[in-house]
Amino acid sequence: MPEIWLRYGGTDVVLDIRFENLSSQVSSTFSAMPDEQAKAALDSVPVTDNMLVLALAPSRAVAKAVVSISEAARAKGYAAITVDVPAKAAGALRANLAAIAPADPQAAPSINRIDYQSLEERAKKFQSTVIVSQAGFDPLFGFSGAPTALVRTLYPEKMAEAFSARKEGNVPAPGEQGEPLKIATSAIEGVIIPAATSVELVANGAGIAGVHAGTVQEAFSRAVEQLKAVATVEADPVRSAIISAGSEAGTHATLAGALYSLWNAAHIVRGGGSAVLLAECREGVGGGALQAFVEGRLKQEQLATAQYTDGLEHLLYMQELRQKCELGLVSSLPHYYAGAKLGFATYAGAKDALEKLLARNGKGHKALVVSDADITLLRPRT
Repeated sequence: MPEIWLRYGGTDVVLDIRFENLSSQVSSTFSAMPDEQAKAALDSVPVTDNMLVLALAPSRAVAKAVVSISEAARAKGYAAITVDVPAKAAGALRANLAAIAPADPQAAPSINRIDYQSLEERAKKFQSTVIVSQAGFDPLFGFSGAPTALVRTLYPEKMAEAFSARKEGNVPAPGEQGEPLKIATSAIEGVIIPAATSVELVANGAGIAGVHAGTVQEAFSRAVEQLKAVATVEADPVRSAIISAGSEAGTHATLAGALYSLWNAAHIVRGGGSAVLLAECREGVGGGALQAFVEGRLKQEQLATAQYTDGLEHLLYMQELRQKCELGLVSSLPHYYAGAKLGFATYAGAKDALEKLLARNGKGHKALVVSDADITLLRPRT
């Protein structure tokens, strides 16, 4: 019996599954570059005195990049850098920064939650700006990175426009570059920030696999090309899949954040099957449209015509995919919210989910296990 460990919030849980019930285990397979090579790439990022670092993702890789840039600035005798971060990423980034804090506590960078509307006005207060992000998959834009994070955080009108231009049928489209991504990149190309450098990372739980620096568009485009080459995995369509939200605690913090992982893998499940997401969600559903829905302020019949609010696409994707397969959830969310309100099949734990999948599909049933769906895009094998 293989013992498969899957991330669940800040800890790991074991999934005891028999060989005869395991279709395959899928995880990101791309290799991290040696630490010294990653550091050398980050050391090439230009630093100045009075510098703003805009950290747009909360991952360990982004935290390492922020620390590296901070250390490079201090080595040149510059004042401590200023680090801004979107509010929903602040907690996880702060935890990752603390985990890799330098020996001197005074050298550890502190972070500020973004509470402004104009990045251009904010950047004018600094001699230079470095934008740090991590490329990934996004069900609306196809790919995530600096352009999409900036649009989601600071440009609500462009975000609403991108949402309106989404793929027809309300089917998540991770890995597909369509009109929403064109809208996001075009919007950011018009943002003028003097002396700005963008650093787009390609990384997984093993470390940093790529460091791409340049303008926002240049860095993002190169990172996406690398991500497409290394993070797409073919698998046979299956009756059921057990999907871990990712290898880092931050991807499990809220349901809104964890659902990106579900959309990267749910399409591998055949009609009538089950896709079960493991995500602790210790910080709740994640606000926005999901919060409004579970509180009854947003109704099912309003979803198709509702004005865009953060996370509205997740509700539409759930509504659409539930017609094809059962969506399940292992989390700390109250079952009333996850089950009665959001319509997930809820389970007490990974063991309970596996037992019920076997009871539903028979003892000879084979399930696919995905270890880090946040950075792995599944493609049905042809």
